[in-house]
Amino acid sequence: MNPLTVAICTLACFILYNVIKVAVKLLKIGSFSDSTSKFDGPQGIPIIGLAYLFMGSAEATMKKIIDMGKTYPPSFQTSLGKIPIFVTGIPEQLKVVLLSSKTIEKNEFFDFARPWLGNGIFIAPASIWEVHRKLIQPSFNSIALKSFVEIFSAQTAILVKKMERHLDGPEFEIHKYLSLCTFDVICETAMGINLEAQTKENCDYGEAADKVIAGVTKRSLSPWLYPDFIFYRTRLGKDQQKNIKFLHGFVDDVIRAKKERISQCTNQRESVGNKQDAANSLLNHREILIDNLIKLSNHNKILTDEMVREEVDTMMVAGSDTTTVVGSFVIMMLASQPGVQEKAYQELCDIFGGNAADDDNGEPPVTSEVLMRMTYMERVIKETMRLFPIGPLLFRKATDDLDLGNCTVPKGSTVALNIVAVHRNEKYWPDPLKFDPDRFLPERFAQQEPFSYLPFSGGPRNCIGSKYAMMLIKTFTTMILRRYVLAVDKATPVEDVRLKMEFMMRPAVPIAIRIKRRT
Repeated sequence: MNPLTVAICTLACFILYNVIKVAVKLLKIGSFSDSTSKFDGPQGIPIIGLAYLFMGSAEATMKKIIDMGKTYPPSFQTSLGKIPIFVTGIPEQLKVVLLSSKTIEKNEFFDFARPWLGNGIFIAPASIWEVHRKLIQPSFNSIALKSFVEIFSAQTAILVKKMERHLDGPEFEIHKYLSLCTFDVICETAMGINLEAQTKENCDYGEAADKVIAGVTKRSLSPWLYPDFIFYRTRLGKDQQKNIKFLHGFVDDVIRAKKERISQCTNQRESVGNKQDAANSLLNHREILIDNLIKLSNHNKILTDEMVREEVDTMMVAGSDTTTVVGSFVIMMLASQPGVQEKAYQELCDIFGGNAADDDNGEPPVTSEVLMRMTYMERVIKETMRLFPIGPLLFRKATDDLDLGNCTVPKGSTVALNIVAVHRNEKYWPDPLKFDPDRFLPERFAQQEPFSYLPFSGGPRNCIGSKYAMMLIKTFTTMILRRYVLAVDKATPVEDVRLKMEFMMRPAVPIAIRIKRRT
């Protein structure tokens, strides 16, 4: 037998061995206790479980997720690959899961994002998450958030000016404008740098991040791609490695530059020897995320440079991408609901006095104080997030048997929290597909079923940047409405809005609007 034949046979045996090994693992599908048998939902098939339902486009996947809430009981069991899954859209059960120490861990699906985000707080194991969250929390306190509003306003002013090219023209896609704006905002508030993405009208980091997110989503719904041996030999896996290398390099360069600048400033202050000037300088300095993290990473006392990068990467994707998507949906709803838009604008008139139109002639600026007074605007944003929750499905892993009252979720299984199902359930939200911001009037929302509204998750592991996101969305929505009247050629009913699932809920068709100058 010649050497080439031997090599081919050896390779074939190696591949066959690994395929059999993977198949054996995938066939070991966990089982639920008898107490959950009455909650059966869609039946899985050997090896891939429920994955066959999600084969196809990201849009088809999102449609099936929404349909699950209509077709099956509000709680049921199933599997995805070897992973047993308990799906629930019942508020009482959501509360137990989100508050229990037995389900504080994220499930295996998030491991697919680990090559990019490492142990950043979004996907970190509970032991690391608990420590890092306490370290990061000060970067999102009320004082820090107030200091960011000036950046929000300055970057949104560029956004509003850029949109002017579409005055009285046909519909245009809003996503890119919001994406570049939020990227500039996150870069400046999280990393202390202004990349001028809006001015340059491109963002390589954002494009690479979008590709990685799409890849992670596809892999999580494709059990045959779970093994690294297979995934990294596909084009999808190779592209993901390339994009992650770029994303890591980008943040690593920022960290190096920031550390050098911090070192130079420290040396300068020491050489000057003027303690009062140094104190004044520190008081005037805005404490951004990366500065706080680098202080903790000096000499690797608490955080390593790699840990700093993981947290910055997490904040970049969690802050920029999610805010862009939610903001796009808010703009879509305002443009589609002229009555709601007018009411939101009238609130701005009441706050800013007279005609709220911002024509660069000295109208009052957006501040943290005026943002707090925008109660109707906040209700609009909240209602948008009810209908279009950025995280339609949340996943947690049960590290011990979890009693949900009428059933027990066994240790090692995954719990899928069907947020979009509970948000659109008529049992908890009358006429659920109607856009009604007044659902969130204090007196009405006080009657709402607890844990039936979870746009930022819930419990101790909820979104750390929820207040940041609300303030940023209020800022750019306010500044856009002060300048422009928003409209669409044809309003699309909520139930007909095309959506897709790429790690989060996104519009499947780019959201497009028309604008005219507000007078």
